[in-house]
Amino acid sequence: MRLSTSSHTKACGLILLIVLFFSPVSAISSGTYNVVHEIMDWGPATTKVIIELGVELGACPIAPETFSVHVRRVDGRADVSLLASGDRKVEKAYISDALGNRVDFGSFVALELSYGPEDELSSPMNYLGTYAWISCDYTVKQKEGIVSNNVTVSDFIATALGETYIPQIQGFSLDGRMRYADEKYGDVHLSYADYKPLGAFEGAGFPLIIWLHGGEEGGGDASLPITAYKACAFASAPAQAFFGGEAYVLAPQAETYWMDDGTRDLFEERKENSSKYTNALMRLIEIYIEQNPGIDRDRVYIGGASNGGFMTMAMILAFPEFFAAAFPVSEAALDALIPEESLLGIVDLPIWFVHSASDAVVPATLFTLSTYERLIRLGARNVQLSYPQKVIDTTGKFQNPDGSPYEYPGHWSWIYLHNNELTATFNGKQVTFLEWLAAQKRAE
Repeated sequence: MRLSTSSHTKACGLILLIVLFFSPVSAISSGTYNVVHEIMDWGPATTKVIIELGVELGACPIAPETFSVHVRRVDGRADVSLLASGDRKVEKAYISDALGNRVDFGSFVALELSYGPEDELSSPMNYLGTYAWISCDYTVKQKEGIVSNNVTVSDFIATALGETYIPQIQGFSLDGRMRYADEKYGDVHLSYADYKPLGAFEGAGFPLIIWLHGGEEGGGDASLPITAYKACAFASAPAQAFFGGEAYVLAPQAETYWMDDGTRDLFEERKENSSKYTNALMRLIEIYIEQNPGIDRDRVYIGGASNGGFMTMAMILAFPEFFAAAFPVSEAALDALIPEESLLGIVDLPIWFVHSASDAVVPATLFTLSTYERLIRLGARNVQLSYPQKVIDTTGKFQNPDGSPYEYPGHWSWIYLHNNELTATFNGKQVTFLEWLAAQKRAE
């Protein structure tokens, strides 16, 4: 049968409409990516890269091998700025929102990446004298097509960073600054990160947890003390639950390092456990409490690791009646330089010491163990000691080549504290560190 010219034109138009209706439409071919950093026991890791495809996809499986992910790690402070580059393994891929949360329908695809304590490609931070965030430039390329909702996505590439998300520190403010005019040391500068609980403006009586960073997290970036290691855990829901969900967290940052006594030589033989930051830090704490009337002045707790453990000892020795409890971790205040009369001033202060026997940086016998034993001899009744033989991964995710749990450097015993994996006998029962801390109150 032959068609007339008009009939032929109508039929072609109908066929064209049918083809257009049923033919997949290609999405955009390039775009940006978002990244998610998670704070692990050893510091931050980039665990997700999220790309926006520009069209909405329906519920459909996406194989991990659909995309390749390449990263270049660059630290502008280094003589050779390119630290490393290479491909990262995609563990899972799925439709998500912009934050990387799995959804049934959406225009984003989240790529979950492998990571580990020795996987340098996964770290967005680098140590070069001090820690700093670095440039991690990702290139995400599509290797296999995706068909969903009559849409075909192929040959997509993303090379420009959109947003960076660090969920564990979203509740922190990072813009705290203070200048203190010290009579001996001149102007002393402190930065700080802080977390205020949701009920902070509705009532009072909430504790304040002060965390003092190690020697590698000083400077002017207040995010470092809560991310270079896992101190942000104090603001997590599980930790906050021990305090009724209402605990302030303050993480001051020294411009140099807490053990700086004005000579700026960290390794010079010391004659006393002194710091140029002692008075400045005390003033910062006082100002912070004044500005936040919801804080219970009888429940101010102070702790820190390594350099911060040193500073914890310096603060409680200088101001023995101010704090309700202290928790020095891997502390570097040499016991031989602590006078007996100074220890007598803190013999009634609740203290929980943490130190690993395998610590090769700060030998426990010269620092924590000696001080702990002297306090016990002086009659201290609420001084706890956690003394693990080594520091190992307790998540079960990471192993040594022989299959045993992955072992961290012995100096890193703060990992157990941040994960609340320490226990002691208190008031006749076994309690965790956070249970113990929440029960402490300054004596009348």
